[in-house]
Amino acid sequence: MLSFLDASFGYHQIPMFPHDKEKMTFITHKELYFYKIMSLGLMNIGATYQQLMTHIFKPLIGRTLEVYIDDIVIKRITRSKKLLHLEEAFSLMCRYDMKLNPIKYAFRVSEWKFLVFMVTQRGY
Repeated sequence: MLSFLDASFGYHQIPMFPHDKEKMTFITHKELYFYKIMSLGLMNIGATYQQLMTHIFKPLIGRTLEVYIDDIVIKRITRSKKLLHLEEAFSLMCRYDMKLNPIKYAFRVSEWKFLVFMVTQRGY
């Protein structure tokens, strides 16, 4: 069985580097505002987010988990260790305060659409 997860508002979970906040300001007729978190319109936001996800899940990637941008697949190597694999992934998500989209996850399924592919236990 496989488990599929999707990070909720993935890009908006990355805090801006303090020195870069002033570069992302905008002015209204009353105030000066700046972004505290990454904005979707920034250059290379996809690559930045992928680097973050790779950093977060580095100990699990290729072994029990695969990640592409905000989509996460938790693989089962043995039936007895499925809960352990989920626990490892969720502990990393909690450590980095990652939020998930409850509409786009599935646990213990034999196949699911991942990106544009239908993924099964045998592959895609």
